[in-house]
Amino acid sequence: MILSSLIALYQLIDTYIRLLAFKKSVSEELERRLLLESLIWSIASVFLYTFLFKIFGIQAATYKFVMMLGWLPYFLIFLRKISGFLKHIFVLGMGAIFSLTQHTIATTIILKLDLKSEYDIILMESAVYLLLFAIFLPIARKYFTNLLPSREFFELRPIGIYIAILPLLIVSANLFRIADDVLVHSDVERISRIYLPVVFFFFYRYILSAAKHFYDLQRLERNKALLEEKLELLKEYHALSEENQKKISVMRHDLRHSYNLIYAMLENGDVETAREHIRKQKECLK
Repeated sequence: MILSSLIALYQLIDTYIRLLAFKKSVSEELERRLLLESLIWSIASVFLYTFLFKIFGIQAATYKFVMMLGWLPYFLIFLRKISGFLKHIFVLGMGAIFSLTQHTIATTIILKLDLKSEYDIILMESAVYLLLFAIFLPIARKYFTNLLPSREFFELRPIGIYIAILPLLIVSANLFRIADDVLVHSDVERISRIYLPVVFFFFYRYILSAAKHFYDLQRLERNKALLEEKLELLKEYHALSEENQKKISVMRHDLRHSYNLIYAMLENGDVETAREHIRKQKECLK
């Protein structure tokens, strides 16, 4: 029961770390619901893991099975509440890299203790993992809170798909190598589990920088297109305004000429001719 509780606790912690990536895009109410549902499953998983360990025994194969599949219910809880499948895949991969790195460091630490039984190694590894989480929490909170790029990044095809699945591919390459019944692997393999994630984290920072540059260029292009469109509208407005001014000038000239004629007719007492002229003018205005 103790081991099952420790495993359920650090899986819940891993879920909290992944939730940080969605913190900016979910409401506080939804965040509370996600945490509550995750907590409920975490409590249920304690009894499930205890049952599995009782049936199959506490050994490397059972422990790894629980670790490698324990993320699935939490992933489904998140996927049901938050839209964006590619974002979930990306966050899952990054969370798995972070978790695997901490497990590798924890295993390296406990090997210094010269423990004999598999149970003691597994139990101590889980306890050290929780300790490492407390140490790395400020870094994890800062990194995962700002983990996701803008929404448009994953909508790019096919680049968005490649980037979304890349972390999961990297961590899967390591998981396939350790998916056996061997509890402790060689130093070279443990170093590779840390080396690859570190390289990827730097690579990801470059991706974010390149993505920001790309979006800045796109924004500038959109602004340029809008300005060109506005400039074209202003040119059309200016041309239309000049044309209207010319028409108004002609109308003013015609009116002035018409008034002069009417005035001259009235001065000469030719009222009927003036009336006929006004009638013709009214006809033209229809």
